[in-house]
Amino acid sequence: MALTRRAGHTERSIRHVDAGDAVLQASRMQHRREKRQRRFVAFVAIIVNIALVAVIGIASMKSIERRNAMRNISVGQAYAELQQVRVKPRFADDKGGILLSNSGYGRRAPGAPTIEIYTDPMCPGCAVLHQQMDTVFRSLLDAGQINLSIHPVTFLDHMSSDGYSTRAGNAIAYISSEDSNPDHLIDFMSNLYSSEFQPREGSQYNPVSDDAIKQQMTKAGIDPVMAGKAMTGGYGPWLEASTRYTQRRKDLADKTGQFAGKITTPTIVINNSKLNINTMSDEGFTYEEAIMQSLGLNSDAIGQSGSMPSIGANGKPGVAGMTA
Repeated sequence: MALTRRAGHTERSIRHVDAGDAVLQASRMQHRREKRQRRFVAFVAIIVNIALVAVIGIASMKSIERRNAMRNISVGQAYAELQQVRVKPRFADDKGGILLSNSGYGRRAPGAPTIEIYTDPMCPGCAVLHQQMDTVFRSLLDAGQINLSIHPVTFLDHMSSDGYSTRAGNAIAYISSEDSNPDHLIDFMSNLYSSEFQPREGSQYNPVSDDAIKQQMTKAGIDPVMAGKAMTGGYGPWLEASTRYTQRRKDLADKTGQFAGKITTPTIVINNSKLNINTMSDEGFTYEEAIMQSLGLNSDAIGQSGSMPSIGANGKPGVAGMTA
């Protein structure tokens, strides 16, 4: 009996060992399968990453090539590209300006000089100009004493994290096309350039939502539905082409100062003569003083219909050293 029990015990032990070996072998096989799967997943991930890097690299190279191509094109080529843009503001001229007068958009007040303003929504210097002059411009416009051509540009788009200059410029372009009252556009731009609203540049930039820009439109008297559409007006390609052309115009380049030879904002042109803002600042002129003297109009005549600037529609601004 004892031998039988030992034999039985030995048989059970062998069976127990055999079963344990089977479990161990199954575990090892499962581990090998999982290891092969992990290796396969890792291999696929490496291939995908390589492919992504290649795609990103190609896209980056193409982007660099496009930027280099844009840098290398001539002013004539940039002008031709601007003419080829399909979606433009209704009253934009061939150089990217939006003309307004007391007769509305796209029409000149007879006998009045034309002031062109090249302005970027993020430009701090542009804010100073608009804060000093928007009320004056509106009075001069209403009295038929000037024509005003607004050139929105996006030099400083890269100084925001969300394309602020393009979005605000797009709204300017849309409102000029769809809202027949130029006063609304001037008031909207005044809101954009107010010290309470205009964002700071670069590392100090805080994102500005579309809704915040819409609020500045409705504050200016623009219909809320129109304000909503203005943020998707589709004028980005026109802004880009107009900015590219503006950057290549030597007639707009600073003649003096640290940015001599470069186009800066704001740029002010009166009857095709560029106001030398460096000289203006050096001689202690405010924008109003410099512009009114350039027009040949006393400040007390601002807004008086029938009292016209002495330079007329074609004369050269008359302040010595103020134009370049």
